[in-house]
Formats: sequence, C-alpha cells, structure tokens
Amino acid sequence: MILAAASDSPAAGAPLEQIAIASVFAGLTTAVLLVLIMRHRSGSSSALGRAGDAAGRLLAMEPWAGLPFLVGTLALVCGGFGVFWDISLHIDTGRDPGPLANPSHYFILVALYGLFAAGLMSCALHESAPAERRSPVAITLPSWAGGLSLPVGGALLITCGAFALTGFPLDDFWHRMFGQDVTLWGPTHLVMINGAILSVPVLAVLALESRRARGSSVVPTAETVVRTLLPAALLFAIAFWATEFDWGVPQFRVVWHPLLLALAGGIALTCGRIVLGRGGALRVVAVYLVLRGAMELAVWSFGRSVPAMPLFVVEAIVVELAALAVRPERGALRFGAVAGLLCGTVGFAAQYAWTHVWAPVPWTPSLLAEGLPTAILAGVAGGGLGVLLGAGLRQELPAKPVRRRVGLAAGATLVVLGANALWVSNPSNLVADVTLTPASSSGAERSAVVTAKFSDGGKLVRDAEMRTVLAWQGGKRVVRHLDEIAPGVYRTDGAIPLYGDFKTNLRIQSGRALISLPLHLPREPSIPTPGVTRPDHFSAPLIADGKVMQTERRDYVPGWLWTPSALLMLAFCALFVLGISTGLARVADPSSGPRSGARSGQQADSATPPQRRPGRRPRTPAPAA
Repeated sequence: MILAAASDSPAAGAPLEQIAIASVFAGLTTAVLLVLIMRHRSGSSSALGRAGDAAGRLLAMEPWAGLPFLVGTLALVCGGFGVFWDISLHIDTGRDPGPLANPSHYFILVALYGLFAAGLMSCALHESAPAERRSPVAITLPSWAGGLSLPVGGALLITCGAFALTGFPLDDFWHRMFGQDVTLWGPTHLVMINGAILSVPVLAVLALESRRARGSSVVPTAETVVRTLLPAALLFAIAFWATEFDWGVPQFRVVWHPLLLALAGGIALTCGRIVLGRGGALRVVAVYLVLRGAMELAVWSFGRSVPAMPLFVVEAIVVELAALAVRPERGALRFGAVAGLLCGTVGFAAQYAWTHVWAPVPWTPSLLAEGLPTAILAGVAGGGLGVLLGAGLRQELPAKPVRRRVGLAAGATLVVLGANALWVSNPSNLVADVTLTPASSSGAERSAVVTAKFSDGGKLVRDAEMRTVLAWQGGKRVVRHLDEIAPGVYRTDGAIPLYGDFKTNLRIQSGRALISLPLHLPREPSIPTPGVTRPDHFSAPLIADGKVMQTERRDYVPGWLWTPSALLMLAFCALFVLGISTGLARVADPSSGPRSGARSGQQADSATPPQRRPGRRPRTPAPAA
C-alpha cells in the first residue's frame, strides 16, 4: 500500500514499472540458476561440474571453491567499477531518474547477484563432491532442512550476497519514507556496500577451506595470488569509505578521514605482512595502486570527476620497518600494535602532506588536536584486527580468550571513535555578509568570486578543518577554498558557478560545527523546493549542512523515526560482521576439524554420512578381544 501510494518522482522511490522490471529479471535469473543446480544434483547436466573442475584445476582448489572464487572475484571487480561510476554520476549530475536509468547500477546489481550465485554454486558443488574432498569444517544442516553439508565459505558468500541484495529494495523503501539522501553513508547504502566488502575475506576463507580439504600444508601458487589480493582488496574497500572526502563532497566531519585511512592501513598492511612475509606490505600497496588506479582511470575516461587517491606508500614502508624491529613470528600482537601506531602517526603525517598535493579538502592544522589521537587509536585497533585476520589465514590464531579480548577492544575503540566523529553541535547565530563579484559576462551562466565576512570576526572559520565553496550536480564538480584576505574576511581562490542545476554552498566544518550557506540552489517542483538565487550582495545565517547538501530529504517525516531506523540498519550490519568473524574463526582455527597436514579422507571414513557433526573425528574402533 505504501509503494502504491508513493510518488514516482525522482526525489522519492523508483517508478513502479522499474520495480516490476527489476523483480521479473531477478526472478528469472534466480530460476535459471536454480534449474542449473537441480540438474547438476540430479545428474542430468554436467555443465556446472565441468566448470567447477576447470576452475579448480586453474586455481589449484577444490571445484566447490575454485568456481565460486572466480565468479566472486569477477563480481567484485564489476561492482567496484560500478560503484565508482555511480558516485561520479551522482556528484556531477545529481539524482537518478530511476534505478534502471543509471547504467552504473547494472554493474552493481550484477556484482551483488554474482556473489549470491557464487555461494549457491559452492554449496551445490560441495554436496556432490566425494566425501574425502569435502570441507572438514562444513556446516551440516538439520534433517528438517535437508541435512545438506555446506562449506563455511559458500554459506558465508550466500549470506553476503543476500545481505547486500536486500539493500536495493530497502533503499527504495527508505527513499519513499525519507526522500533521497545523496550520500555514500546512507543506512541502506551501508547494507549494500558492507555485504560486498565483507565478501573479500570470505573468498579467502573459501580458499583456506579448500586447502584444508586437500590436506596439504603447501600453499599453491594460485592461493599465493589470492593471499596478495585479499589485503589489497581490503585496503581498497576500507579506504573506499573515505571517497566522499576524496571527491571533495564530505557530509560528515573531517576527522572521519584520518580515522578511516589509519584503520585501512592498520588492517590491510599488517595482515599483508603477516600472510606474505617480508615485503608483503609493499606488495599489497602495489596491487592496491593498480586496482584503484584502474577504477579512477575508467571513471576519468567517461569524462567524470575523479577522486583523489590516498597512496599508503609511506605506511607500507613503516610497517615493513616495524616487522624488522618487532618480529611478527615472535609476537604478532605486539607487531600489530606497533605497526598500527606507525600508521596512525607517520602515516597521518604522510596523508596530511599528500592532501596538500592532490585533494579537494586538504587537512588543516586545526585537525591535529582531534585527528592525530583518533588516527593513532584507529591505527592500533586496525593493527590488532589485521594480525587476527593474517594469523587466521596462516592457521596460527592465538588462543580464543586472547583473540576475543583483542577483537572486543578493537571493536569498542572504533565504536567510540565513530560516535565521537558523528557528534555535531552547530551554532545558531553565525551570519555571513557575502559579496558575489561577477566573473563572467554571460547572464545564462553566472559565475562569481565569493567574499564573505562573518559576524564572529572569523573565529570559527579561522580554526576550521574545512572551509570551501562547493558546486556540484550541475554537470561537473567545482571546489574552491576560502582564504583569509583580512581579519574575519575570506575569499574563494577562484570563481564558482551560480546557474542551472548547480547546488552551490559555502561550507564550514570547525570543531563540532558543520554548517553551510546556500549560494545557489535550483528550483525543483518534484521535491518541492523553491530554489535559491542570491543578489550580488546579501547577508544570511549559516544553517546545518545536511539541510542544504540533501535538499531531497523530507522534512515532514518525524525526526524520531529517522534515528531508530538508521540504528536498526547499523545493528543488522554489526550482526552480519559478527557472523562473518565467527565463520572465519571456524575455518582458520586448526583445532576445528582435521588438521591441514592430514588428508580429510584419512581422518574420516568415506562412508561416514555427511550429516555427522562437522569437525568431529570418528572414534577409532576398539581392537577385537
């Protein structure tokens, strides 16, 4: 009833005919996949089995791991490209006329569905595998659910894909309730992107599970490549959360930027050094630069705005130096703490310098007081998590109480840091006296240099972490910085567009204040908004940044409804992360199931029914009396 009553305007949900088309397409593709799986299980088709055997030979994995790994990896590459393209479209041109009218959405949908399909393939191939080639830590469903034996990695891939796919209908429902929230960090966006990001370690779990099934302690070449790709993909994925800052359109406080970069470096580079050994962190950065560079080059080739790319080269070097001083093999957790500390200090300094070379929002000295301690704590927390992940992939996990304490401490630290970064408190009485000096003679395409004098004498602006004028969604993105030209008086370092569909806002983030002054907003009857057109000289108060950056948000929805809805989405994400962590520990812990140095078939009789509890070894028959 809600869907039927909702408006089909671009500021609400998707047009109903597009919802119907997407639903039919999803139903047909799922039906085709299920028919293929059922024919494989009944023996009437060998197509899936042949594909699994070919992928297994190529990657030196079991068929139930090799084919899903290939499908999942291709899906992630496809999704990464689609997401970067999608963000550039939103920044340059604004909202979608509909989910099927945005070509980048096709890549994202194919990626998320590919992850789900990879999980189904893994489970189907595993059930038909010989007993000695099945996962020694497989999950056995109860008899009322069919008693199927599922590999942990396959089950987690299904969960990742299904979790991420639910984000699409939830996103449409969310927009129908609250309007469009044009930000990467929308709650339903978190569901979709977290599902995709967490599939990265799941693919590594699948590779490790396959090696345990083969009973070999030798890491094949293909898995060495996988071990390099995993931390590089993690570095790409965690750093991806900072792309609003990289594009110059952040809608949250700047302290998030060093937090996310230190966390990314701490987790991925520490994990890479643990898994790959000497030079591992440098190899991870090299692969990351290739992946991220390829995505940005692809977006640039379409004529779209390109984000600034964090490099992490300095962080990789200091992690390698930390490994020389603190031997990971002698004290992995101590190494993780030192490496994370260096990512939060030396890495902070390197990123600070790099933002002044190539970034639309360069860091300022005002960020040091809050940003540096935040980066240190995030780096140390990331280092601890990276050690646990790396040790798990090497099947050298510390004792359960130790890893539980490290995981809880790291998680609690990140929750506190995130809550602090979300805390915003805006002044209500700051007024700007603005002069728009024309920079073009064309009346149709008005542009101007902005000069602003603030009622507090410029105190808030002087200590700001961000002071910019942003024009976006008018066909391109333009960011200008405000420089002080007299006490309390600031001027942009270039002209800014004030015409057409451009949303042009003067933006200040100082301490906990995140405020804006709209300079030009288009009239949008579908929302509706009357638009904003300013004279060459005017005075106006600065208001909350979200009101002018997200004019599509509906202000008549009760405020109490937004917060619990967002918290519910975050709770789902937290439970999902917990489930992934549990599955990783199950596969990585050498005490679960037969050890990798012995063949599964030597530990369990091939006649043993698959319904027995995974990980339990059959009792040795007593000798005859």
